[in-house]
Amino acid sequence: MCIISIEKKRICQFMKAVDNFYPLGNKCRTRLESLLYYKKLTKNEYFSRENQFPKEFGFICSGILRMFYLSENGEEWNKHFFTENSFVAASIGPDKKSVSNIQALTASNLLCISYPEFVELLNEFKEFNIFLQKVTINYLDQKQEKEIRFLSDTTVNNYKYFIGKYPDLENTISHYHIASYLGITPTQLSRIRKKLKE
Repeated sequence: MCIISIEKKRICQFMKAVDNFYPLGNKCRTRLESLLYYKKLTKNEYFSRENQFPKEFGFICSGILRMFYLSENGEEWNKHFFTENSFVAASIGPDKKSVSNIQALTASNLLCISYPEFVELLNEFKEFNIFLQKVTINYLDQKQEKEIRFLSDTTVNNYKYFIGKYPDLENTISHYHIASYLGITPTQLSRIRKKLKE
């Protein structure tokens, strides 16, 4: 029986996620794989911070990251959670500073490619451009769905939406982060959870 190394498993995991959006040709795949490196984040460590240019494009092999905005008075607003098999980047445009922060909520393992090399791949391979377009459109679709839902639905239904979208997070991350994502206080979240259990 062939024993597949952890390194090989993670690269296979990464390429499978890429192929789910758009399959790459052999030349592009080989080049991409040669540029990947591992990155470990401890709990609360930042992948990127606001007002910084993007440094790398990442893929989450395991762990949970959050994207959040920080208001002028110090309030945190969670906008998105990145879970296993998600792609993550501070910004798509290499010349645009990030307007948000991305932080690990658990110990996390990622495969990354530096942004300069990421841009080189975009310039060299048309299929890599198509892959990135599909990833971007998918993220924007999710963002739009959430914004429309949260503006038009009840907080109870918004919580149910969160549970459906992130079924493993409720018992993994702080309820403070869930409340922030829903745009409510932790106390309001406790009331909603209690109501649904009754």
